Amino acid sequence: MILKSFPFKSLVLLAGLAAVAGCQTASPSADTLKQRTEVTLGVPVSKVSNLRSDSNTTYFTASTSKGQYDCQVPSGGLVAVAGMGIYTPSPTCWKEGQAPVFQ
Repeated sequence: MILKSFPFKSLVLLAGLAAVAGCQTASPSADTLKQRTEVTLGVPVSKVSNLRSDSNTTYFTASTSKGQYDCQVPSGGLVAVAGMGIYTPSPTCWKEGQAPVFQ
């Protein structure tokens, strides 16, 4: 009896995980990126522009009173599955035109 119900429970569990992860596979919205970038930079962000993404990373430009910053943040299916909606990565930003410094 346990063996007959095991595949069904596994299928339901996998479907549930896929549904939860599927909600997170798109790149973050401009508003979400603006909020996360304000926390990272410590200054208000007036605009998020040049928004683009590949399968693993979202790239964008953040405009502040201190200038423009090139930023990137992990995104996509891998982040969604790994974080299960709990983990929200912070962007990495550097002054526009300067080489990024990763720590």
